This record gives sequence, structure tokens and C-alpha cells, in this order.
Amino acid sequence: MRRADPWADGPLLPPGWRPDREEPRDDSDDHRWVVVDPGGHLRLVDGTDILLRPIRPGDGNLLAAGFDRLSARSRYRRFLAPMPVLTDSMLAFLTSVDGFNHRAWGAVIDEQAGPAGPPSGARLSPAGVVRWVRTRREPVVADFAVTVIDDYQGRGLGGLLLDVAVLDAFACGVEHFEGLVLGENIASRRMLARGGATLQPDGGGVFSFRLELRPRVERLRTSPLSTVVATQSRRAGLVA
Repeated sequence: MRRADPWADGPLLPPGWRPDREEPRDDSDDHRWVVVDPGGHLRLVDGTDILLRPIRPGDGNLLAAGFDRLSARSRYRRFLAPMPVLTDSMLAFLTSVDGFNHRAWGAVIDEQAGPAGPPSGARLSPAGVVRWVRTRREPVVADFAVTVIDDYQGRGLGGLLLDVAVLDAFACGVEHFEGLVLGENIASRRMLARGGATLQPDGGGVFSFRLELRPRVERLRTSPLSTVVATQSRRAGLVA
């Protein structure tokens, strides 16, 4: 009797996909964004203008507003568990950025200005957040996570935030990212693979990933994004 293939095509997997076939792929020359201003103003592939900046301890309201706009499915994908409300303890952790061991970046947008309006003023709304947290056991390794608000998914924002975190963390001495992603979250798996990560089944429908930063940093070194990250870090008073 022929053994059933546990990775056979199904509604949650792309045709012919297997974990040993999901190889790292470099798409560094296929950016889905352009830098409008090195001060943090970027434009996504669909014309949406965003502002990239570091998350500060006082950004609790911004993060809470972003959480409120996540669907139940997106919350589950981010926290790997049902998360109907953002608890005080979780918000305290998300805002406990210290500038060296725990850093986060936000992509914000002025929705009232329209999809092609430059982000400015006090009307900015969250579109996505990326963060990395240095592990205690290995200071050169950091846990990594990225979240994109449902309204802005599928526009290349997740991949952009991944590259922001890569540049930011490497400047702080981090050499590898690691983390977990749901197997059914194909978009995130592909984003990670494009960034150079390797993924392995970890049981329970979850995949673990590991991303070596140096190769990605070398490919991004001449990118205008590196100037944006460095400029915004200086403005925020962050020291690597």
C-alpha cells in the first residue's frame, strides 16, 4: 500500500510544496517599494505612502489601535493563539523597547490624505510593526516577528519591514533571527524564504525559521533603505 504523503497538496499548501523544497531565495533586486525621502517616507508598489520610524515606549496607543484593526485570523497568526483583547501585560511588553536588546519599527500612514498622500501630522494610523528581541542564551540571536494590518497586507509591506529589522538588528550586533510561523500562513513563509530564511516543521502545524542576517545585509548595503534606517535611528536617539 502506498504511503500517503503528509505534504500532499491541500487547501493550506501551494501545489507541490514540501518543506525541503522551500529554499532561501534572494529577491533583493525586486523591491516592492521606493524611497521618497531618506527621512522615512516610502511608497509601496500600489502607491501607498508610509512613514517608517522606530517604536518608542510611549507608543502604546498606536500599538493598541493597530491591534484593534487586526482580524481574529491575523491575531492568531501573530501570537499563535487566540488573542481577543490586548492585555495590559502584553502591551507593556510590546512597548518595553530599550534601544539595544529590544527594538521595534512601525509603518504608519496618513489615511485621510489618501493612498498617495505624504504621511504627516497627528492623523497617522498604524499599518505594520516589526520587532526583534535579543535572546538571553545567545546575544547574537534575536527573536523576530512582523505584523501587517489586514488592510495593508499583500502590498509588500511585510518584506519591507523584514529588511528594516535585518539592517537595524545587524547594526546592534545580532547575527541571526529565529522564530515560529504557522504552517498555514503561506504569505509569511514565502516572505521569510525570500529574505533568506530556512524553515523546518516544528510540530503542531508550526514551522521554526532561522535567518542569517549578514548575507541579506550585504545585498541591502547599497539600497536606499539602509540610509532610511540609519537616519531614523539617529533621529530617535538610538545608538547601535
